[in-house]
Amino acid sequence: MNKIWYKQPAKNWREALPLGNGFMGVMVYGSHKKERLCFNDGTLWSGYPKNYNSSDSLNHLEKVRQLIFEGKNDEADTLCEDKLKGFYSETFLPLGDIILRFRKTDKNMISRSLDLTTGVHTVRSNSCKSEIFSSNPDRITVYKINSDKPFSVKISAKSKLRSCTNTNDNSLYLLGHAPDYAAPNYLRTELYPIRYNKKKGMAFCLLAQAYTNGTIKRKCKHLTVQNATELTIYFATATGFNGFDKMPCTDTKAVLEKCRAVLSNIQECDYNELKKKHIDDFSKLYNQQSISFHSETSIPTDELIQSVKKGADEKALCELLYNYGKYMIISGSRKGGQPLNLQGIWNHSVRPPWSSNYTVNINTQMNYWGASRSGLSECIEPLIQMVYETLITGRKTAEINYGCSGFACNHNVDIWRKTPPVQGDANYMFEPLCGVWLANEIYTHYQNGFLNEYKDKIKEIVTEAAKFSNDYLVLHNEYYVICPSASPENVFINNGKRCKLDYASAFDMGIVRQAFKNALILSDDEALKTEITEKYSKLYPFKNGENGICEWHKEYDTPEKGHRHFSPLYAFYPANIIGYHKNPQQTEWIKKLFKFRLDNSGQHIGWSAAWAICLAARLRDAYTARNVIKGLLSHAIFSNMFCVHPPFYFQIDGNLGFVAGINEMLVTEENGIIELLPALPENFAKSGKVKDMVVNGAKISFEWKNGLITNIKSDKPVQLLNTKLSDSISTNKNIDILS
Repeated sequence: MNKIWYKQPAKNWREALPLGNGFMGVMVYGSHKKERLCFNDGTLWSGYPKNYNSSDSLNHLEKVRQLIFEGKNDEADTLCEDKLKGFYSETFLPLGDIILRFRKTDKNMISRSLDLTTGVHTVRSNSCKSEIFSSNPDRITVYKINSDKPFSVKISAKSKLRSCTNTNDNSLYLLGHAPDYAAPNYLRTELYPIRYNKKKGMAFCLLAQAYTNGTIKRKCKHLTVQNATELTIYFATATGFNGFDKMPCTDTKAVLEKCRAVLSNIQECDYNELKKKHIDDFSKLYNQQSISFHSETSIPTDELIQSVKKGADEKALCELLYNYGKYMIISGSRKGGQPLNLQGIWNHSVRPPWSSNYTVNINTQMNYWGASRSGLSECIEPLIQMVYETLITGRKTAEINYGCSGFACNHNVDIWRKTPPVQGDANYMFEPLCGVWLANEIYTHYQNGFLNEYKDKIKEIVTEAAKFSNDYLVLHNEYYVICPSASPENVFINNGKRCKLDYASAFDMGIVRQAFKNALILSDDEALKTEITEKYSKLYPFKNGENGICEWHKEYDTPEKGHRHFSPLYAFYPANIIGYHKNPQQTEWIKKLFKFRLDNSGQHIGWSAAWAICLAARLRDAYTARNVIKGLLSHAIFSNMFCVHPPFYFQIDGNLGFVAGINEMLVTEENGIIELLPALPENFAKSGKVKDMVVNGAKISFEWKNGLITNIKSDKPVQLLNTKLSDSISTNKNIDILS
């Protein structure tokens, strides 16, 4: 299943289909009547570098700790929210739209489709065909339409930001400026949420150049093409972004020249040459790994989604959504670009959900969980670079706000690599170990292989994360604990009051354990390794309560029993501190809280469901994995298969976390030992295959029939657990089956 298609154009943005080259994102409506192309540039954000670090935070940190240790958690919350706060992150912005209004084209549409293997979007009618793709090698987007009969088209542009449109010869260009500040969408009473008052926001440009066998007429604000049977338009975008720590360029002429330079590089290339170069580049990445559930179907994607909602088998849609996630990673995250934010590289709102920033208490990490295992290590470089830049800004936050070495980063990051807290409730705004979680994720991808060129940078990230964890720990009742400690976005009841901060949450203590474990393997800082080795055995232990592993240092009553975050289970997944085989008792605690959360959950949230699939798979729970998959497919995707965050927001983390969940369902690993099909649902068991799944640097391929592996091969030596293997299994020399 590698094709998304529909019989009708998109009516709104959430029905359009995405293209991207890792730098530029485009949403395509797919029409020969009125085509709309919505452009994003990965570097177009509000604001500029700002310093929200505060010594006031450090001055009150010990008092917050004292209040927590005295059981006055609600007072600690109030003090934290007053004195340990910062300010909001900046916002990822939409650049602008190109509108193509056609006359005399064939409006009887046959299909609009997106080929996931090539990254080419096609619209077909009886006598017209249009194609559009976004090329990473040439950093452009190309649109082409051919018709059997002459047609005309008006080409115009608009933006939701301050901008102007002009033309020159065969070119249309949109020039503008980002705002100095764009308030988060959840600040409902903000008097001036979009501010241009200081005029420091970066400049931006969208340039379109048209080539046709018809006649081009230039108006002040648009181009008109008449009597054409063929039209090709080349698009480039540019912004004034100069780096995370530098003021952006505000000169629109300068960004226009950037766009002209990009398009001048392809003047000697024809359309077919550009298309071939794009497909070769895209398909090489996409085809490095694959899965199949042998469930092909030819029905339109919206009808396929509806059929699953009505109870049809979900295998075909599951495979398609998995491949769509891979497609999004390749389209949205390429070397030299920005990493995938809350909406990847696709956003149409000036005040998007949660500023479309990097929310690093789960969402940014989840965007990449499935990448390296899916053969897409080449797409992880933007995340590594972001974390390294966050390390640079986060060193100041660690020192000024918390009096620690290493680097700290709280839950919201933007293109300026903001690391202090935002304002708001302490259970989300105060989480200085989010940078450590990012470091742990980077190490996981490094361990999985093919990132050795970044070893020195990753080693520094891992070391600095362990330094902060080491310094931020405090000794309390003979144990080292994190304090203040939140369990992201959840609350508990203490002394009859709703509280947000405690000490030694399972989440934070899991992060610290993983950071120490990683540093002991990778770091060259021997003094640090000696100190964290001594502390490791004195870290506050995980505890068991009535509902499973304790979320905080002890069991509290929680008002929201089905909370969307699975943060207390971090040590089990995505971390590798609590092992399914290694720690059976603690695994039972994990299983119990996981079940408690799911049994009491009412919302269908894409990213939360994706995390639940990952957890169910690692728990070898095929029944729960399938139920969550069916729930996600039935309730948490739009018709274009973008994942939903209630009430109707798009968040890409659900799409990309789904990739990780299916990977874990097919292949899991613990302490170097691989287990195949740990959580394969019964209806998936008939047959299927996996090609070149990456596990610790090895590429593993296998097939199954009736739930049993029939053949398996690996390009490097691996150890395989002897479960679900056919009696007549075929292997190669690199497979060591453990009895």
